[in-house]
Amino acid sequence: MVSRKTIISLALVFVMAFSCAVSYADTSGKSGEHEAAAEELYMYGLFKGSADGFDLSGTTSKEEAAVMVVRLLGAEDDALSGVYTHPYSDVTGWSSDYVGYLYENEILGGEANGLYEPKKTMDAASYLEMILNVLGYVSAGQNLSDAQLYAVAANAGLLTQDEVSTLQKESFTRGELALISYDALNTKISGETYTLFEYLDRLGVIESLAAPTDEVKYGKAEEEPVAAEEDTSSALASAVVANSKQYVGVRYRSGGKSPSTGFDCSGYVGYVMIQSGAWDRFYGSCDGVITQCTTVSKDQAKPGDLVFFKNTYNTSKTYTHVGIYLGNNQMIHASSSKGVIVSSFSSGYWAQHYACIARPNALA
Repeated sequence: MVSRKTIISLALVFVMAFSCAVSYADTSGKSGEHEAAAEELYMYGLFKGSADGFDLSGTTSKEEAAVMVVRLLGAEDDALSGVYTHPYSDVTGWSSDYVGYLYENEILGGEANGLYEPKKTMDAASYLEMILNVLGYVSAGQNLSDAQLYAVAANAGLLTQDEVSTLQKESFTRGELALISYDALNTKISGETYTLFEYLDRLGVIESLAAPTDEVKYGKAEEEPVAAEEDTSSALASAVVANSKQYVGVRYRSGGKSPSTGFDCSGYVGYVMIQSGAWDRFYGSCDGVITQCTTVSKDQAKPGDLVFFKNTYNTSKTYTHVGIYLGNNQMIHASSSKGVIVSSFSSGYWAQHYACIARPNALA
């Protein structure tokens, strides 16, 4: 379904009708499915056309496919920040930021002779490999055969067996790319119970025209007895601390928000808060996270509060790192060098960059 460089700054806003599912009942044949998928993706701001329309019978270059994958991650604004790099000597100009983003987020692996061949026509298996990486079913550099990739895609529910047969026999068109991209939104992320669309929605980047409530989209949660406010806050704080420790050792990944793919600092904090029942969504970077908190003094700090840091890398953002306070000047956080670890911020590097401690409003 992203620090080495700052996380996916999911600034892309999707536009959605009541349901994410497309009905192809009014279309005929494969071309009709392609057109319907392209129209939906166009509504979300993901798929671009030209003066000649979508050109669904045409082909897509590798650099154009890279742009599509970045958009599926909701990461176009972050990619265009210009802070991502890659080793490909033949990628320059407009596509370099997109390719750099995918490379640093381990969606692209090393290419032969240090070349990406950006103008080369994208083939079905290579595009599937990137999409399956986004969904967490494969990793860059696994070197799976085309047959293995198709099998993984079918098992994940991304492709039907009929679609596999079509892709294996026919040329890979922009129409097929649109259909696979749309189907990816409706596919569950590996190891999770939610789809890529729901993941992006819970990150706060999907704006629905029909504005369906969480109850409509995710099902109504069972009501629980209302506890005393102090007891509820204490229980939430204990849940945050307990849950945070489950992920010690999970690797670091820029933009990562799941133990199956890795965490960055704000992604880790958001995941723990959601799993603990304190939040119902992610709030983006550290600057977004602190908007959900109220600062407290070190003397007032309690386990479950959040510790913020400044100037750990060059950026215009106010806060650049965040961890979960464990007490006694200890925090648990997603370190870019060691993954999720426990560290002291009473001295050394973290003491030098310490900014404040803040209590999540749900724990107040």
